[in-house]
Amino acid sequence: MRALFDFHGMSAMIYKEARHILREPMTLALVIAMPFMQLLIYGYAINLRVEHVPAVYYSEDAGRLSDEFVTALQSSGEFDILSRVNSPQALREAIVAGKAHVGFDIPENFSADILRDKPTPVQVLVDGSQSNIAQVASAAAVQIGAAMALRLRGVSDQPEAIDVRPMILFNPSLRTPNFLVPGLIGLVLQNITMVLMALSIVQERTRGTLDQVLVTPIGTTALLLGKLVPYGVVGFFDFMLVLVMMRNIFDVPIAGNIFVLLVLGAGFLMTSLGLGLLVSTYAQSQIQALLITAFFVIPSVMLSGMFFQIELMPKAMQVVSYALPLTYFLELLRGIIVRGATLGDLWVPAVATIFFGLLALGLASLRFARTAG
Repeated sequence: MRALFDFHGMSAMIYKEARHILREPMTLALVIAMPFMQLLIYGYAINLRVEHVPAVYYSEDAGRLSDEFVTALQSSGEFDILSRVNSPQALREAIVAGKAHVGFDIPENFSADILRDKPTPVQVLVDGSQSNIAQVASAAAVQIGAAMALRLRGVSDQPEAIDVRPMILFNPSLRTPNFLVPGLIGLVLQNITMVLMALSIVQERTRGTLDQVLVTPIGTTALLLGKLVPYGVVGFFDFMLVLVMMRNIFDVPIAGNIFVLLVLGAGFLMTSLGLGLLVSTYAQSQIQALLITAFFVIPSVMLSGMFFQIELMPKAMQVVSYALPLTYFLELLRGIIVRGATLGDLWVPAVATIFFGLLALGLASLRFARTAG
């Protein structure tokens, strides 16, 4: 009769599984490093506060009180005044291009009207494509104006002389889908393409079919193109599909040029395919491939600016943020879809997206050719 508890059998099974784990040191290292990376990012890099919002201003007033108002904005810690622009149109252009999230338009006779106890309107343009920042920035601007008015008047029960009037651009109702869905498109496009590419090659390697193909006269270059093109087509189809879903299900309109968006999306696909190919050259199993891709996915979600303000992250994490291809593609997606920005407005993230694509494909191709040889 079989014993209810076989200590020697259990010991043998523990020994067998321990040897199996130790036979794959890379998997063990990834499993141990994963919680360290997650804790570091979640605990050290994420700041839920909204402050130091990039801002520009235009002033037609030559009095000292307009300078005091700008100083009050800067010293509040809520805004970082980047520059003074030369026209109201330049305020909007700076926001459309993503250089600033807020623009302050200080009117003519601002100082004189305050001194005459006359209500003085200050127009504040706020980027609605960043809905979480827009809400806080609008409230902060009103509070700063009220605080300055009370300080100048010294009376708390009289009407405020500074009438701060926020105007939300691009997304006046601050709908969450207008902010969230474009970012999710970039994340979905990156993850699906990268995982499919990596798992496909790793699966063929573990089955031995990849070695069989390599010994044929097809050549490494033809093999790579034969693998990349089908998954590139699938990824581009997914990109168009999620754009249609965004427009028809989530009711998020595309304010900019759809052709430019598709071209830049194809450029970002090069990055995803290259990363997937690069992962496949290191992973020895599908589990390893999934774990390695997680090291790209988690930082991409948390550090790319999808949910959290990059300017509030520690400097070391900001370096990581700007080394992530998704950071630049998110700026393109939100710029074109929500703000209606042109390629001229977004040339920096556009160049960065294409650069990362060529770099990822180049490095992955060299590594694949070396490991395949």
